[in-house]
Amino acid sequence: MTADQYGQLTRGAAVLSRDRHGDKVLRLADGRVLKLFRRKRRFSSSMFRPYARRFADAASKLAQLNIPAVRVHDVRRVSHIQRDVVIYDFLPGRTLREAATEDAKLMEPMARFLAQLHDGGVYFRAIHLGNVLVLPDGRLGLIDLSEARFRRGPLPVGLRVRNFKPLLRYPQDIAALQSFGLERFLDCYLAASSLSAARGMVLRRQITEK
Repeated sequence: MTADQYGQLTRGAAVLSRDRHGDKVLRLADGRVLKLFRRKRRFSSSMFRPYARRFADAASKLAQLNIPAVRVHDVRRVSHIQRDVVIYDFLPGRTLREAATEDAKLMEPMARFLAQLHDGGVYFRAIHLGNVLVLPDGRLGLIDLSEARFRRGPLPVGLRVRNFKPLLRYPQDIAALQSFGLERFLDCYLAASSLSAARGMVLRRQITEK
């Protein structure tokens, strides 16, 4: 994408997120969203498979699994600002982090959603509540998709346990889990998962003993 094309595309856009390196997420004038990715190191795997492409691939795979996520329109390289960009439809809703602050009972569908991801072979490293949206129809959806990884078949117990760590990292997420009850959350997760009773006991023990 040339500098002129980028300028035309982003004219009138609203900045939704930025950091010390510049803009990260823009809401375009036509309502779509443009997310920018920079290469954090000069030589890295992102040279061959940019994070923007990973984002788009993850969106496609999640759609195949009937897991709500954004619909991607385009992936481009913007050389003059040294960024890769992905353009996608805006996904309406509010973060579960915000919603669960008002209603801790929303952690029950979150537990079922997490089980659905794990049974579908999805390892979403950024599964904290700020990256889960409560959609207008009540379903949960994912954003920040470049952190998603996919396996054939359900995740093993070890990866499932590891994937609980982001939920226990941020104060607001911890508060929501504590309000709902971690044991209750695990009950809901295990009831919705494909794990056997024995493997479920292993998962529960490893999470609650940490």
